[in-house]
Order: sequence, then structure tokens, then C-alpha cells
Amino acid sequence: MGTRFVRAGTAGILVLALAATGCDSPCRASGQLGDDVFVQTGSYGWGGSFAVGHRLTDGVTIVRIDKGPVTIKSIEPVMHGGSARLLGAQVRLLTASRGSPVVDSEGWPPAHPDLDGAEDPAGFVIPGPAAADPVDHPHGTVHIEILLGYEFVGEGRTVRRGLNVTYETGGRQRKVFLGSYMAVCAPAAVPCQHEDENGPVPLAAHVTPTGGLLDLRGRSPRLHTFIEVRNRV
Repeated sequence: MGTRFVRAGTAGILVLALAATGCDSPCRASGQLGDDVFVQTGSYGWGGSFAVGHRLTDGVTIVRIDKGPVTIKSIEPVMHGGSARLLGAQVRLLTASRGSPVVDSEGWPPAHPDLDGAEDPAGFVIPGPAAADPVDHPHGTVHIEILLGYEFVGEGRTVRRGLNVTYETGGRQRKVFLGSYMAVCAPAAVPCQHEDENGPVPLAAHVTPTGGLLDLRGRSPRLHTFIEVRNRV
């Protein structure tokens, strides 16, 4: 396994490239995705099967920051199942000079050179658009990528339906739910069930003729793209 990147020309259009797999019930655990500070124009979903003991970095949660400055206090994934455990979380400010965001990357902490600038979330300060460096943010927008590390500790299935982020801005502490879907299984040889807004997707529908990208746009106007990874050892 290596690193799968989401490619975009600049940080200002990252959300356009990542606007995918918005989750309605039962995919999300909240009636609202994002708020007026942490803005989600869409969320991304992926899944796959891995060997017990494998570690990975998940980076599909991309958020636009519309007000600032913002100080992150904590990040708590909403997870179900016991096959994978959370190793930690990091946050990186996406800029024009930094590497592309990732779908997933091998290992934790993230070691790929393109994943530079990642820091622990507690106390991480994000500038608002008005204070952002125009060289780093040429489109006048600010985006962050939330990186989450997982280790597969046993056989079975684990699902993440989103993240709860506690943050402070303007002297007030707030909490927001961010939609970010992941369905992962162990061992690597088993197919991994995922869901759309109508419930479980039949396993036979998981694999496209090319074996990689599963396009769910015909199922829902909010459910755009799901990437499936198979047999990661």
C-alpha cells in the first residue's frame, strides 16, 4: 500500500475536487453537517479491507473555514465496531505550497513528505479568510485537512460516520459535527460492507468493472463518490 492523493490545482479549489459522498441517515450522526465556521460543501466516503496489524492515515475530511481565528480543542470520531482503533488525530492547514490532501496513506503518524505541516489538534489555531496570507491562499479561502490514524486490532468491521470537533472562536466554545464516512474491515481477504442513505449497499455492487471507483451518483443527489480499497496487506 502507498499513498492515494486527491489532486487539485490549488488549495482554493480543493473542496470542489472533494465535494463527494454527503451522508444522509444512516450515514451521518447529526442533523446538520458543518456550521457557519466549519463549512462542508460535501463530504467524502471510502472503505476497504486490511490485514490485522495494519496502520493507516485517513485524510478525507476537508473543511473550509469561513470565520476566524479558530482554536481547535478536540477531535472525536463517531465510530462503531471494534476491528480498528483510533491512534490519534492531526490537522494541517492546506496552502498553495503544500502537498495535496490524501484519501489514505500507509502508517501513522503520517510520514509521507507531501503531508507536511500536520500538528496535534489541541490548540491548533486557524486564521480566518481576512487574515490569511494571500500567497498561501491565493483564492482568499482557508481550508484544513483532518488526518486520523487507525490500527486494525482484530477481525470484523468498523464504521466512522463523522467527527465531532470542539473549537473556540470569539471567546466562545462550540462543537460541530462533520460528515466523513469510512467503512473498513479485517482481514484483508474479506469484502467490506458499506452504506448509502438507503442502508447497506449489496456486496455485489461494491466493485466496478475497473475495480476502484464506485460512483453512487445515480443513487442520491447528495451521494456522489465512494472509493473502495480491497485486499490491503
